[in-house]
Amino acid sequence: MNGDITVWSIPEKAISGQDWKPHMLSRYSSQLDRIVTMYWHHTSEFGGGLCFADIAGKMNVVHISNLNKDAVNIDEETSFWSEADKVVIDKITVMEHDNYTFILAVKQRIILIFGLNKNGEVFGQKACYVDDVYITGLHHIGNTIHVLTLPGIFTELTLTVQDEKINVSETKIPLKFDVKKYRTHGYFFSKNLALLGLLGQQWDHEIGKKSGKDALVFIFQNQEMKPIDLLWNNTTGSLKGHWDCLEVLRIVCIKEKRFPWLGISSDLNYDTLSVYHLKLLRQLARISEMVINFVPVIKNYDIKPFIIIHYLLQIKLVVHRMKKLFKKKDLSLFQRRSIDVQNFFLKEMVAKNILPKANVGKTFIEDMRCVMEVANELRYPDMIQCIWCGEKILGPTCLPPHADSRCCFSMMPILLVPAFKCPYCSVVAHPDEAEGPVVLCPYCDVYMERLPVDTKKYEDEAKKLHLHWDGEVKSPCLSDCLQEEIAFEDIEENTREFVVCSSDSEGDEEDATKLRTLYDTLGQLNLEEILKTDMDEDAVPIEEEEECSKRVKLEVEGIGHE
Repeated sequence: MNGDITVWSIPEKAISGQDWKPHMLSRYSSQLDRIVTMYWHHTSEFGGGLCFADIAGKMNVVHISNLNKDAVNIDEETSFWSEADKVVIDKITVMEHDNYTFILAVKQRIILIFGLNKNGEVFGQKACYVDDVYITGLHHIGNTIHVLTLPGIFTELTLTVQDEKINVSETKIPLKFDVKKYRTHGYFFSKNLALLGLLGQQWDHEIGKKSGKDALVFIFQNQEMKPIDLLWNNTTGSLKGHWDCLEVLRIVCIKEKRFPWLGISSDLNYDTLSVYHLKLLRQLARISEMVINFVPVIKNYDIKPFIIIHYLLQIKLVVHRMKKLFKKKDLSLFQRRSIDVQNFFLKEMVAKNILPKANVGKTFIEDMRCVMEVANELRYPDMIQCIWCGEKILGPTCLPPHADSRCCFSMMPILLVPAFKCPYCSVVAHPDEAEGPVVLCPYCDVYMERLPVDTKKYEDEAKKLHLHWDGEVKSPCLSDCLQEEIAFEDIEENTREFVVCSSDSEGDEEDATKLRTLYDTLGQLNLEEILKTDMDEDAVPIEEEEECSKRVKLEVEGIGHE
């Protein structure tokens, strides 16, 4: 606004999309003309420095303090570049290193560097010319500045201070980029610097202008970084900020025709692994099963199959959720039913000998014992019926088994439409499971996409579908689903990792009866009987897994499933 700076207060509810009105805290008239570039550098809890430049090429800085939702103090303005050279400053940024602060200002092909000591006093400045070509991108890490120019030349500048004097050393970074055919418009690094992306466009030298309409993105891998080490040594406990490493690992494995877990110990104790490492191994197992057909020679396979790791992770997540619910004083009807379903899931894992097959024991058994002792003493409301088959919901899979959508948190069926969906693995979440405006996927640690769900309409439709169990009531589609021949491949992909289906059409009724008998038996088991089943002498832990197996056979009561 012609040199004026205004400070506004924006309420938090503006982020959630609610109605809001901004509140202007202050208005400051600077010494510059029309402002075209600004940069805010946060230095304290309630203040910082505001850098800004005008259309004439001048740059000033003001110190802002006592910043809150009701007021703000704007202190005296300081001039850093007073020459009106008519060269607009394209970018301003601030970097800190070794108790020094550097303000970087890009003016076409020149980088102006201003050095400030810990007292905020300017001790020196330096101008750097980069290839005498227009600068299109700049990024800094520590005391290193990466600069991209219009033809695609990538340069690394290293800043040092000696005797209160700024020194800059320059290094060219070679990129496989056709500088004659393309012109760049900027670049970006992934969060862990695993990937470098260049934005470019085709350029015709003969006519001196762009020859293509579409912008292109060129992706480069940082070969100095080892993604598997960064992933395994991650201390945040979440995959959220490390998906660039997983993507690099996936691309490298496809390109080099190798497995992603190379570099991880082959003697992992899965019984003591954290939830994060199980999530990581689950992703590595998925990549392994994707590239296994491309690996020319397989000498060993030092990771468990995906489905086994998925089960172990599910057990950990279920135990954590049940412990969390047990601490609450009042549980909703949905939460009580979900505890019943997940308690049954834990019993099913024992009955299927998942723990011996995964070669885990003490830690998992103690975790399961802790929650099952409480869950087995609770009284549960009548369970709802499945809208597909009309049968009562007993566990994570209906009887007879069929494709359906289950919540990735509660394992409860999603009767109408899910409220959230993971953009990476496509699992869905029940509307009643959301505790806030954002939900993280339990497997990928990324924000799930919120799907448009009308809560009132959902409740009204739920009542129409007779979702409360009342005995022998069957859903209207029962005859269509069970009496007619169905091609399961035509059904939309289920959110579960696999669907247990009989391969023999003539034995459907017999298999369903056996499964029903098994579920009834599981429902009557107490904790001692479950542990006894798990410790049965006949259940021998599998020490040697089938080499490069992509499928795990689960044998339950004489019924073979894959």
